[in-house]
Amino acid sequence: MPAAAVAWVATLAVLFGQPWLLVGLVACSALVRRAPGQAILCAASGILFATLAAVRVQRAQAFHFGAEVTGRLTADPIQTASGWMVRLSIPGYPAQLPVFLTEQPDAWSGSLVTVHGQPGPSNRVGVGQTVFSGDLTAHVHSWTATVAANFRAICDNGLIPGMVLGDTSLQSPEDKQLYIDTGLSHLSAVSGSNVAIVCTAAALVVRGQRVRVGASASALALFVALVGWEPSVQRATVAGVAGLLAVLNSSKMEPLHALSLGVLFLLAADSDLAVNFGFALSVAATVGIVALTPLLMRVLGTGIIARAFAVAIAADIVTMPLIALMTGRVSVVSVIANVLAAPVVPIITVVGLIAAALAQVGFGRPLVILIEPLADWIHAVAAAMPLTTVEAGPIAVLLLGGWLIAALLR
Repeated sequence: MPAAAVAWVATLAVLFGQPWLLVGLVACSALVRRAPGQAILCAASGILFATLAAVRVQRAQAFHFGAEVTGRLTADPIQTASGWMVRLSIPGYPAQLPVFLTEQPDAWSGSLVTVHGQPGPSNRVGVGQTVFSGDLTAHVHSWTATVAANFRAICDNGLIPGMVLGDTSLQSPEDKQLYIDTGLSHLSAVSGSNVAIVCTAAALVVRGQRVRVGASASALALFVALVGWEPSVQRATVAGVAGLLAVLNSSKMEPLHALSLGVLFLLAADSDLAVNFGFALSVAATVGIVALTPLLMRVLGTGIIARAFAVAIAADIVTMPLIALMTGRVSVVSVIANVLAAPVVPIITVVGLIAAALAQVGFGRPLVILIEPLADWIHAVAAAMPLTTVEAGPIAVLLLGGWLIAALLR
């Protein structure tokens, strides 16, 4: 964990252009002063990841944009207050390029596109400091776009494509906001939980540790083939692979060690993840679940329902300060909403993934019909919640979480 933390802080120091952030490196090194090997590893991580980030920033600054850029979409288009936004991966450019459009593009994650327009400066912190505005022309659609289109064609409930493939195009703006307010929006995003569900389901149908690992790896490969290789899938896949390595390791690799390896791998591949809220939320939620769930179960008990509440509360305690920093509001019903939704989530994910695969050959509708009532249940849970969010600052939420953790440690 210390090496991953140092690598993250070192990357932040470069991206923010604030050397004082390197104080965090000193603090982390102090924690391991009694372990010389760990201290050396932390120092090496700091130097390596700061260098990687600095080189990428310099390459981005030196990159020349003309009036036309060609690249692939790294995610589906996002609707904004003034139009649409997509992110492009461009050969030779070490960051994703945000592109703002006035009309909804006929392109999806993985599509090869050309944008005609003008570059401009960006005020966001990151490797790249350029945005683009113009008109988009799609050339080649990706396999994953075809997969999503075929699956959407057999779905009436917009939550199902979201939970299975991360495709929210069938969800209305009102439904999207409802899921955000009730803390259920993560269900419509490809994340580590999707990978965990798919890998676990595959492992349960076979016997033997190594056979189970092989089945999980195969299921993970199928999952990636269907949903694509966008950044959120990369994060989820690395988490899944780290978990598989932990299972294979006869010395029983600690979950946090596996997570640390995943963080190091992802930051080495993309320095911008250091300032990505989605990445921070994923890591924080995982750390919270691993570290706090056992403490909460001392208070709540060891039953299935108690464990579900413990996992939801643990994730909320550590992610609420980040959410408050992002939006200035936090959900007050996310724990109960997630507990009520939790029993049907694995069923929708696994059955829906099989249906998505069958949809590519003209089948799958009967399986979708089976899980539609379960998706309706999740929507009903979200719609039934009264007061959903309250205004809150990150400091206040952080202090509240600290007091809760202190109480659990007593």
